[in-house]
Amino acid sequence: MTVQDRLFLRRHNQIELKYAKLFNRVLSGQYRQLAQLFIEGKDLNLVNPEPMAKLYTRMYLDVMRTEGFLTWNEYVKPLTGESVGRKDLTDDIAANLAPQDPTRMQGFWRNLMDTYLNVYIIQRVTEVTQTTIRKVRESIERYRNDGLTDKEIGRFIQADARAQELRANTISRTETTNSISKAQILALESSSGNYEKAWVAIRDDRTRDAHFATDSRFFIPLRDSFTIGGYQMAYPGDSTQGSPIGNFINCRCRLVYREVGSNVGFRPKLN
Repeated sequence: MTVQDRLFLRRHNQIELKYAKLFNRVLSGQYRQLAQLFIEGKDLNLVNPEPMAKLYTRMYLDVMRTEGFLTWNEYVKPLTGESVGRKDLTDDIAANLAPQDPTRMQGFWRNLMDTYLNVYIIQRVTEVTQTTIRKVRESIERYRNDGLTDKEIGRFIQADARAQELRANTISRTETTNSISKAQILALESSSGNYEKAWVAIRDDRTRDAHFATDSRFFIPLRDSFTIGGYQMAYPGDSTQGSPIGNFINCRCRLVYREVGSNVGFRPKLN
C-alpha cells in the first residue's frame, strides 16, 4: 500500500466514521417507525423517507466542499494558479458553464452536486428504504412462525432498531467512496483543463478480485467508463450504469488523474 493510498484511506475513514453514526440513527428511526406502522395495522410503505434523503444530501454536499477543494488545488491550481477557498446532467453543465471567478467555484460545485443528487438520491433512498422494509417483513414472518402476537412482534422490531450499526457502516463506507469519486470528477470537469483518470485499487486481503485486476497505469478520458467485473463504471462506487451492488458495496478504491499528454501521472506545466 502506497503513501497516497494511506492518505486517501485516512480521509475516507474520517468521512465514513462521521456518517456511519448518522446512518445508524436514521436506520434505527426507520425501524421504530415501521414497528409503529405494523402495530397500528398500516402499510409499511408509509415509512417516511425524508430523514434518509436529508442525510444523503448533507453527506454529499459536505464531501463536495472538501474533496472538490482538495482536487482543484492539487490538479488545477498548478496549471492555472487559481485556487478556491449525467452520464447525468451535471457533466455538460460542469464542462460548459463553470464560472471564471475561482472564488465562486465552491458555490458552483454545490449547484452541480444538487443537480446530481436530484437524480441519485431518489434512487439510493428508495433502495435503502425498500431494503429496510423487506428486512422488517422477513422478521415479521419469522416472528409469526414462532407464534408471537402482533404486539410482541412490534416490540421485537423496535428492539431490532438497536442492531443497525453494521448495516450503517456498510452504507456509509459505500457512499463515502462514491461521493469522493463524484466530487473529484465534478471539480475537474468544471475546470478548463483536459484530464484523464486511472482506477487505483487498495490492494489488501479485502479487495475483490475484479478491482484487484485493475491497472493504475491505464488512463482513460475523464468522461469514459472503466469495465469492472464486466460492468461499466465511471468511478469507484458508480451505480448509475447498471453495475450490481456486489461490484461496489464496501469499495475503497480511488481515482488518480493526469493532464492529457502527461506520460507518468500528473505533472504541472512549467512556464
